[in-house]
Amino acid sequence: MFKLGFSSIGCPDYDIEQIVDLATQNGFEGVELRFVRGTTDLGSLEEFAPGNLARTRQLFDDAGIEVIAIDTSVRMNSLDEKVRTENRELAKLNLEIAQGLGASYLRVFGGALPDGQTEADTRRAITDGLSEVAELTAAGGVISLLETHDSYSTSDTILELYSMGASDALGILWDSLHTYRHGEDATYTWEKLGSRIKHVHVKDSNSASADTFDFALTGEGNVPIPHILDTLRTADFSGFVDFEWEKGWHREIAEPEIAIPHFARYMAELKLAGQS
Repeated sequence: MFKLGFSSIGCPDYDIEQIVDLATQNGFEGVELRFVRGTTDLGSLEEFAPGNLARTRQLFDDAGIEVIAIDTSVRMNSLDEKVRTENRELAKLNLEIAQGLGASYLRVFGGALPDGQTEADTRRAITDGLSEVAELTAAGGVISLLETHDSYSTSDTILELYSMGASDALGILWDSLHTYRHGEDATYTWEKLGSRIKHVHVKDSNSASADTFDFALTGEGNVPIPHILDTLRTADFSGFVDFEWEKGWHREIAEPEIAIPHFARYMAELKLAGQS
């Protein structure tokens, strides 16, 4: 049976103690870290400095909360070697944070097509670059996960990278909103990517389409969340299903004190109804 967590993008201004409290008070088993104290640059914060990581990890361990993933902005879609080096270094820095906190995963992106590059050259850059990152993190005991996002929101676009030789060390983070809004049924996504999916994001939307989407409290939009969860249950998925409330980027949406407990209650109600 899958476990429940949430991303700290949903409570972007919280410190570690507040994140832990929010998790424990609402029955979550894990947290993935994106924002902490208003920034995504975790390496700039003292609680993630090498000498402080053990203390930060202890806060999670004492509460019985797993740090699931470190959500980075690493992408290897540029042909500019300076940019690629910067992303390699970002991966290394966040790998050290993940190791220090006992996180299993490091989130990475495929990215969009940069100006002045051909699609073929960009796909090759992504394939080679993410393979390099994935093998680096795997050697350090952390699995890099490519999120279904931006230009790589569908199963076919992601499978194309593997057909070009992307490393098997690279796993998949299934952001179910993005595959859904591009027309994929959850069973199709699982059929295509399930063997590589290690982690799942869930969020709801009133107007999800290939061109746009908004954010709705869980169960109040049009995303077929019960069907997505049933697909995971049928597949006996035992990883984390995390709520990704993008408050960090969209300050106008509901506060974490509303949206994150609402998600926990919604999931509990589905369990009681026998739907997940």
